[in-house]
Order: sequence, then C-alpha cells, then structure tokens
Amino acid sequence: MFDVPIGEELVVSKPDPKTLALEWSTNDGNPSPSYGNAFAAQEEVDQAMLGYRTAACLFPGCHLPTLYIGMEYMRNHSFKLAEQFFMQAKTICPSDPLVYNELGVVAYHMKDVWIYHEAISCYERALTLLNRSLSTYAGLAYTYHLQDNFSAAITYYHKALWLKPDDQFCTEMLSLALVDEGRHGIDPKIEFE
Repeated sequence: MFDVPIGEELVVSKPDPKTLALEWSTNDGNPSPSYGNAFAAQEEVDQAMLGYRTAACLFPGCHLPTLYIGMEYMRNHSFKLAEQFFMQAKTICPSDPLVYNELGVVAYHMKDVWIYHEAISCYERALTLLNRSLSTYAGLAYTYHLQDNFSAAITYYHKALWLKPDDQFCTEMLSLALVDEGRHGIDPKIEFE
C-alpha cells in the first residue's frame, strides 16, 4: 500500500494487482503463483483462482499453486474441496510444513471427532518439519482444547507463547484452558513428580 499525503489528510491507495503480479512474475514473463496471490490479496477470488490454475499448468511439479487453490476454497468455506487440493499438494511435496498446517486447519473446520485426531496428526507432522511455528502450536493447542484435553492444550499454548509472548489469542486461550482444567479436574493419567 502506498501512502499519499493530500492536504491534511492521508489517502491510502492500493496498488493494482495486475501491476504487482507482473512485477512478481518470473523473468520469462510466465506468471508464478504470486500472480494469483496479488489478486487474492485484493479478494478477487475468480482472478486469483485463474492465476493459480495457470501457474499449476505452467509449473506442474510445483505444489504451491495447488496449495493456494486449496487455501482459496477454504477461505470460501468449501472445506471438502480445500482438503482435496491440500492432499494433492501433499502428494507433490510431502516435506512442506505449510501443507500439513493447512490440512490441520481444514480438519478443524470440518468439526468431526475423527477429524480432530486427523488435525492433531497433521499439526504434529508440520512440527516435525518446522518446529518453530506459532500458528501450528496454537492450532494444536486449540484442537486439544476442543477435545477437553486441557493439559495438552496448556502445554502447547505455553510453547506458542514461548515463541511470541505477546500473542493475544494464545494468552486468552491459555487462561481459558487453565480455568477449564480447574473446573473439570486434572487428567488422572498425568503423573506429577
């Protein structure tokens, strides 16, 4: 965004997505996935999807266009479609932690008990690939919290806060998890030394 002072007011203008996309595209003129990202940032979903699909055709071995298509579907609450594209991205690149993080997020949004276990599995896989991810720790903590596994939730909220101590979501959710644990009691399977 560019700030342009006019008189005593400050007018904020948004850059044209097409201009940004062309600046971010590859040197040979073929649009990279960032072409779609420029439109997605402006909430122009159809143009973003077209950009991602074009990039998927131009770069068949790259998992990013497929991942971004899934993100667009998830943003529009089409969770089943999003999951299909995330699984395709996972097939192309099984070592990208963002793929597993997004699979965890989509599993959470589908709100099924089995899906919670799948979300936890995806978040844990993401942590094995990138162990310093605030959003992954927070997602894991929140998923445990939704399952009433307060001790695990508290542990992962603490890990997230270790990475970013002033994170408002994790701070508030940690407080709620502590209150919930106090109301429901501590898990009897936990041994204290």
